Amino acid sequence: LPVENEYIKLGTESSDYCTRAFDDSSDGAGTGEGIVALLLKPLKAAERDGDNIYAVIKGSAVNQDGSSIGITAPNPASQEDVIVRAWKESGTEPETLSYIEAHGTGTKLGDPIEVEGIQRAFTRFTDKKQFCALVSTKTNIGHLNECAGIMGLMKAVLALKHRVIPPSVHFEKPNKKIDFEQSPVYINTRARQWEATALPRRCGVSSFGLSGTNCHLVLEEYNSIQANTDEIKESADFYILPISAVNKSTLQEFVKSYLEFIQRENNLDLEDICYSAATG
Repeated sequence: LPVENEYIKLGTESSDYCTRAFDDSSDGAGTGEGIVALLLKPLKAAERDGDNIYAVIKGSAVNQDGSSIGITAPNPASQEDVIVRAWKESGTEPETLSYIEAHGTGTKLGDPIEVEGIQRAFTRFTDKKQFCALVSTKTNIGHLNECAGIMGLMKAVLALKHRVIPPSVHFEKPNKKIDFEQSPVYINTRARQWEATALPRRCGVSSFGLSGTNCHLVLEEYNSIQANTDEIKESADFYILPISAVNKSTLQEFVKSYLEFIQRENNLDLEDICYSAATG
């Protein structure tokens, strides 16, 4: 949304209200509005209560830039530090990360500093190049100010749920101050299927406040099969799947959608499906 009132501008707004994070033509962030609600719960409690678990927060870290020359000139050493601390706190090997949801304000100075901090963090552990996608949701919906960080978190959670690495938009030519070819990260410009490996899918989320406070989280997909290996479930001879509809044709479509879902998805638990259909 355009910011017409000069008194509420910070000098970091894009000239055409589009955010071109990490692009050479970037000149600020577009503005946006949004509301996000996330339910956080201890994993064991969520498993105990039979909740739908979209992702697991493996670790997080917060620090402060301290003195700097201005709000548009963050500290790459502090950003490096917060990322490394989050990795260590989560017990994550950096090479196992598939994508980072970046702060990505789309400014000429801020973007290179953010990539510098990420690169410095990675080079402590690996010299592998271009294996981790870099994405910013600000390119899609603009800068949501106080809601921006939590929006990035929700996007990363949904990426894990749908097993798709989302794209950054408005990206045509890399910022001249960023050497992506020699970097561990690359800009993802199209939706990519998040292929499975022997390890769970993992990603990071960065959010850097105007006050100089930096935050980074490490997320991991939830593996319900692994989580339930210690549980012994009593199996029944049969389960009841209740299906209802307003008429026969709708009922047939409903049955068809169930069949397609069961054929498409892997590792389904028939008891869970019947339970959800009976109580949901």
